Amino acid sequence: MTEITKIDGVDFHPDWSRMPDHARHVFLCTGPRCTQRGALQLWKTLRRRLLEHEHIEVPGGVLLTRTHCQFPCNLGPVLTVYPERCWYGVRNKADVLRLVDVHLVSGDVVQDLLIKDLP
Repeated sequence: MTEITKIDGVDFHPDWSRMPDHARHVFLCTGPRCTQRGALQLWKTLRRRLLEHEHIEVPGGVLLTRTHCQFPCNLGPVLTVYPERCWYGVRNKADVLRLVDVHLVSGDVVQDLLIKDLP
């Protein structure tokens, strides 16, 4: 087991000082309005589905981050994928499963879930 040390009175561990390897960074809003629309359950679905794909290996890896409000709240829960800069509205478990399988595993944008700029 790696020993945790203190530097200037602050706990330090080498793993806490490195960015995790990842090709894509996924942000899911868990702000108040997205949470009212089921974002916390969708977060669990997202994590579980990615774990199911571990044996397949998601190319380059995925870093997951829960956020507060990302806007536009009326189209949420909002999930964004970088570096592609795709903003998705995911409303149910099926949307999340498809997003993982199509975008994060296969690399294809899920066009019908994209949030488009409104006129």
